[in-house]
Amino acid sequence: MNNIKGVVSAGDENTAKAGEWILRQGGNAYDAALACMLAAPICEPIFTSLGGGGFMQCCEVGKTPHIYDFFVDVPKKRIDEPEFFPIYVDFKTTIQEFHIGCGSAAIPGMVKGIWQIYLDHASLPMETLIQPAKKYATDGIYLSQRQASFVKLLTPIFTSTKSSMDLYSHNGQLIDETILFKNPQYANFLEEFAQKGADIFYNGTIAQNIDTLCKNNDGLITKEALQTYEVKKREPIHFKYKDYDVYTNPPPSSGGILIAFSLMLLENQNLNSNYLEKLIEAQKITGDFRREHVDEFIHKNHLEEILSHEKLIKNFNLSMNSRLNMWGNTTHISVIDKDGNTASVTTTNGEACGHVIPETGIMLNNMLGEEDLNPHGFFSWPSGIRLPSMMAPTALMKNGKPELILGSAGSNRIRSAVLQTILNYTHFKMTPQEAISAPRIHYERGEIYCEPSLHVKMNETIKKEYKLNEFDELNLFFGGVQAVSRKFKGGADPRRGASVINLC
Repeated sequence: MNNIKGVVSAGDENTAKAGEWILRQGGNAYDAALACMLAAPICEPIFTSLGGGGFMQCCEVGKTPHIYDFFVDVPKKRIDEPEFFPIYVDFKTTIQEFHIGCGSAAIPGMVKGIWQIYLDHASLPMETLIQPAKKYATDGIYLSQRQASFVKLLTPIFTSTKSSMDLYSHNGQLIDETILFKNPQYANFLEEFAQKGADIFYNGTIAQNIDTLCKNNDGLITKEALQTYEVKKREPIHFKYKDYDVYTNPPPSSGGILIAFSLMLLENQNLNSNYLEKLIEAQKITGDFRREHVDEFIHKNHLEEILSHEKLIKNFNLSMNSRLNMWGNTTHISVIDKDGNTASVTTTNGEACGHVIPETGIMLNNMLGEEDLNPHGFFSWPSGIRLPSMMAPTALMKNGKPELILGSAGSNRIRSAVLQTILNYTHFKMTPQEAISAPRIHYERGEIYCEPSLHVKMNETIKKEYKLNEFDELNLFFGGVQAVSRKFKGGADPRRGASVINLC
């Protein structure tokens, strides 16, 4: 136990402490990541839940990286008018619309994903891995001020149903940093999960409870759909960026392929000159690429091979250069252990649909209500497919060893957050923390969103060409990156109150 090394970077200090405790018990990176995933629904209740889904990239020493896809599936629309209505979140500088209600919930994959990763990679028993989460749920925790402010931000969701109010309020007051938050039903679920595995969620009483909940509240998930859910093990997209090997999430997630495309556009640019202009135009051209070559074809086999289409990439580079001449809620966990194994996992519950699964303390997702994931309109995806995602757990490798392991929360801003963190680390030689904390920009549909100090660096051509939305401080709108490096350094995003713990 004296040679314990490792770094855990997670969306909240208590989440990170769960992973730290596991590493100190002799667990590996995957044990620690799983413990964080189980603890995060208590510590970061608006960002993740076992009623949602996600992705984990595993980089095991001496082996090729691989990705577990346990994101949500699209259910069959079994009623004409599901419970589905908009709520609005005010990020101060911009207001974003989300849809909630039981009809917004897709088929969750989180529980099955955790169990499959446990079977394949864990070194400690599940009874040990649940201990931090079980303690938090039983004894209770006080949310950090940042997490409490996020709960307040989503008050319309947490107060939308009796089951949600029962869980997330005390004497009629929504939980905040002054109220001890407990979830004893979640602790009971974890105990049963450790003993019986994922089958308890996808068959039997819990599956029936989800089915009944959806029938009674005009939702779409059925017991039969839960029984057929499968975790997918995928090969990452692999490409070269300068002297790094980059591995990231493949389709049907579009986040990875868009990050790869942006890096290809920027690889041969001189980023020491007019950096912001080049970054903005790369994001703009990537948006065009997404619209023309990705969204319609996201479930096509081997879509990632388009990155090898030299003529196509050359044409988009020409498009970018011609323009240059003119001038969620989600959480992420990154872990590296003493042996150099790494886990990079992004999970989400969307903003949650407002309904808690009976007897579990688990809030269901609202992924069918995320506009970014439904670009053709709500309820347009065929049933049974994996819902596309922007999540992109990513690894930069050099000489077969992990250089930087990272990922981000933030819905449509995930790709820009990961892209800028990589550029800050590789080109501007920032530490992981500096790379994450640096102000960001994001381009979307003809508008530029930027954090403090960046707008003053933009020339008048940029300000004339695009509508500019200036934030007065670092904001959770721009994502939440967590990263660890081979030097046992880490970084955590201050935008979401994240935390990094170094065991060295």
